Amino acid sequence: MKKAIINRCKQNGLPFKVTMLDETRSNFEVTLPGKSGKQLVLCGHMDTVSPGTGEWIYSPFSGEIAGGRIYGRGASDMKSGLAAMFLALEELYLTSTVPPAGVTFLATAGEEVDSCGARAFIKENDCRKIDALIIAEPTNEKIVIGHKGALWLEITAYGKTSHGSMPEQGINAVDHMIKIVRLLDEMKIEWKTEKEPLGQSSLAVTMIEGGVQTNVIPDKCSIRADIRTVPPQSHSSFKNMLKSKLDLLMDQGEIYKYSIETILDRPSILTDPAEDIIQIAQMIRGESAANHYGVSYYTDGAVLNPRSEIPTLIYGPGDEKLAHQPNEWVSLEAYQRSIQFYRQLIMTYGKLEPGEPSSVQGRGEN
Repeated sequence: MKKAIINRCKQNGLPFKVTMLDETRSNFEVTLPGKSGKQLVLCGHMDTVSPGTGEWIYSPFSGEIAGGRIYGRGASDMKSGLAAMFLALEELYLTSTVPPAGVTFLATAGEEVDSCGARAFIKENDCRKIDALIIAEPTNEKIVIGHKGALWLEITAYGKTSHGSMPEQGINAVDHMIKIVRLLDEMKIEWKTEKEPLGQSSLAVTMIEGGVQTNVIPDKCSIRADIRTVPPQSHSSFKNMLKSKLDLLMDQGEIYKYSIETILDRPSILTDPAEDIIQIAQMIRGESAANHYGVSYYTDGAVLNPRSEIPTLIYGPGDEKLAHQPNEWVSLEAYQRSIQFYRQLIMTYGKLEPGEPSSVQGRGEN
């Protein structure tokens, strides 16, 4: 996809920037100056997950158009949103239209893995001013003002091996892991919090691995837990609470030894619906102020805006329920609508003078 966008930029004389992150991954940027000092960033990721082993109607890399849909891996998550943002910006450039605020289109690498692109952008632009952020993840054209946090932990119970016929000579790490899983089940209820519009926090054990062979008492067993959080929950507080409870199990002789490793740590983000970027999006969609949502998945916004200090809108034509699924698709009409939505958003954001009521935002493009 990056190659296709670069080719369009070269053909149209649109200046762009490529930042290499390693031999195979890079970020891509296009910036258009605006009339004011405000800065708007349009962000999406270029990478996708693998097509998987499920059966596809069309090749996952074909981009086949059929029945009013575009099929392919990433069609919904999130090449359609990324392409729509770029085309909205490209149209302004080709028509010599200067937006009210400066606009940067940022296509990142690695969001599905380690958010290396977003991290590199932040490192390179540590002091850069960003007044509002738009992320084109799939929302089915809903106005999303935040997402849950994600904390992935690997917890390992240790024991001592012995012959399977003499279990009393060893320490069974699998038995001890059962106690840890029970503890997590208790914490799942104790920790649960609800915050609208994000919904409830959650905790799930999603992977388990342990044992040597059938006739050996296992000296190691590991699980992975997927914890989704909502404000004001703190990931560090959760880890401290878990460690205290596991230490108590050790002191009581219920488990032998353990370790905790953080695999992924992404904070939740949440934007006040009264912020300009959200108000303008609702006006463009013709929706009431009550029509805003939250999503369970995390985005690059967790890296670009970890403390929810930048007003952030998550909006895309894709359907989040199709993400990472076989036969992923996006509605062609939704995709085309999103191009115009992003264009209107760009041309409306930054028009207001300080103190001007938000009820008049974006009326007309001049």
